[in-house]
Amino acid sequence: MNFRAANDSFRKFETIVPSPARTLFKNMYLKITRFYNKKKFVKKERFVELRYRFRFARRKPYFAHIGARTIVEDFNVWDGKSGNISVGKNCWFGLHNIVMGPIEIGDNVQTGPNVSILGMRHPVLKTEESKRDKTIIGNNVWISTGSIIMFGVKIGDNAIIGAGSVVTKDVAEDSFVAGNPARDLTRLATVKWQKADLHSNDEQA
Repeated sequence: MNFRAANDSFRKFETIVPSPARTLFKNMYLKITRFYNKKKFVKKERFVELRYRFRFARRKPYFAHIGARTIVEDFNVWDGKSGNISVGKNCWFGLHNIVMGPIEIGDNVQTGPNVSILGMRHPVLKTEESKRDKTIIGNNVWISTGSIIMFGVKIGDNAIIGAGSVVTKDVAEDSFVAGNPARDLTRLATVKWQKADLHSNDEQA
């Protein structure tokens, strides 16, 4: 059957089946598919929590692996249609996160609400970093509220991503980046933090 014939058949189906019935059938199909994907293709270690309305979409042969004691908050959408999603231990994903594979996430990673870690279907800058075949996030990384991580970047261990940042290139270890596009503000942040610590110590004295 060619495309035109298939399209004609679908239009005939639409005219026969009432709109509410189509909507009900579609919703049932989506719920069954999502439940099956969650149970069959999300491999969880001990004490993993997938909270309300977690959704995982995938294509063969991809899957998601989640390390022990990781918590995924409400309304997370994970997409494994382009590659595997691998998550380490003791991670925390905030409300309304989007995580798209292929991606490798280390241990003790935390994200705020509305963080998007995008996949290869989205446009990225044509840099050396964007040629990587997957996104890599190291250990002990904090990604603040509303940040967007573009595909193919590598975020080093102990890095902090400021709120609302758009990360388009690699982030070094032990660094603080923020802005759109994200810039390395480690030196500036260190000075500010040192002044805040001195002020706090003076008040306590």
